[in-house]
Amino acid sequence: MSRRSRSLVIVSVIAALFLPVVANRDSYPLSRYPMYARTRGTEVSFVTAQGIAADGTVVPLTLGSIGASDDPLVVAGELRDVVRLDEADTRCREIADRLNTRGDFDDVDAVEVVTERHDTLASLDGGDSLRDRTVHARCTVAA
Repeated sequence: MSRRSRSLVIVSVIAALFLPVVANRDSYPLSRYPMYARTRGTEVSFVTAQGIAADGTVVPLTLGSIGASDDPLVVAGELRDVVRLDEADTRCREIADRLNTRGDFDDVDAVEVVTERHDTLASLDGGDSLRDRTVHARCTVAA
């Protein structure tokens, strides 16, 4: 390959890498990787389901207790969907029934589907990161 051909290939590859940035368009196969291109805020919100003991303490539940998957992204997506569709009561009951059937988490008296807002910087410092907690559904676990 001649020197001119190599130079043309190199310039073409560099141009292809910068094209999505210049065009401000993100598409396959060229991407700006927008999920990595901007800073995140200092707070993050997520939907989860938690067990509640008789004394009011929060008992973390397993992915298998909350949903039908061991993939955290799948379970989180399902929970976001039920909250968005206003079906949190139904999912709460399903989780409570699952806990009752399996006999897991005998110390759990209730289940809550919640959205929590956390301060990421406080979490990194090991401090209390919880800033806000919204309960979408609460149901009891049969004894």
